[in-house]
Amino acid sequence: MTGVRPAGRIGIAVAAGMLKGAYGHGVLSAFEERGLRAHVYGTASSSALSGGLAAVGRARQTGVEYWLEAAEAAESQGMSSVVLDSIKQYGPVLREGLFRPSAPEFLLATGKVTNAAAAELTQGAGAKTLGKQLLRNVFTGDRSWVEENLATVVFSSRAGVGEGPRLTPDNHDAAAYASTRMLHAWQVPAEIDGEAYVDASYTCSCPAREVAARGVDVLIAIGCDPFPLFRDLYASEEIVDGSVLDGARVSVIKPDEDLKNLGVDYAAATAAGLGKAYGLGLDAGHRFADGNAGLCGPAGSDEAAP
Repeated sequence: MTGVRPAGRIGIAVAAGMLKGAYGHGVLSAFEERGLRAHVYGTASSSALSGGLAAVGRARQTGVEYWLEAAEAAESQGMSSVVLDSIKQYGPVLREGLFRPSAPEFLLATGKVTNAAAAELTQGAGAKTLGKQLLRNVFTGDRSWVEENLATVVFSSRAGVGEGPRLTPDNHDAAAYASTRMLHAWQVPAEIDGEAYVDASYTCSCPAREVAARGVDVLIAIGCDPFPLFRDLYASEEIVDGSVLDGARVSVIKPDEDLKNLGVDYAAATAAGLGKAYGLGLDAGHRFADGNAGLCGPAGSDEAAP
């Protein structure tokens, strides 16, 4: 997009949601069609791919096909293989596009393991058992293990000295995989520069606060469930439509119904359901653009916001 928008700087935070992320990909594809591009894209876990493709202007080109491929592979392969194969396929275009001087800032949230005992557990044979327990803890609100052993670490393609870890072409693939590694189903350990990491969703499944901190004026947070949109699995902080977060006006886009009703759950989905979920996202993205014309640039623009 060229020119300066009246709204100033725009940030987009895309929530995790595994296969339900097809909805958010649809929203991002609609934004591309309308020339709504952000200065900052924030992603976590499964949204790393769709958000990254949006940041390089390729969300529409990929479309729902990625999700169809992932869902089909999930039926016959382990989730680690599905994600690693996806990174192998789409990594080149992301590594080439995200680090251009003209590209928007790209944030990738991860969960860093903060001590040696937890690292041994998360990277070893006990990881699956721990992962199942952490999922059960979601229903009780017990965040004790997470608080004691994990920390949110957000990699940025624009990080300078003292501003947190820098995302680079060299560590992008490792960070993208680490961000997705749910312990109950991912067999391959995740490391970045020799340190243990796990899925971002345990501590930061929607990095809205981190995007807001980049000095944006408008923050668009995209969820994949009709329920309140929270920062993490344990509902530690709600991201509220119409609120102001660190000076940014927040707009939340999410489906009106549970995508499970369409045949799309977190770890399994039908082809028809994915098509419907992606289509709902497209519709929602276009409705948002209709109501926020001042955020849009030339139709079909693939240029990143300045």
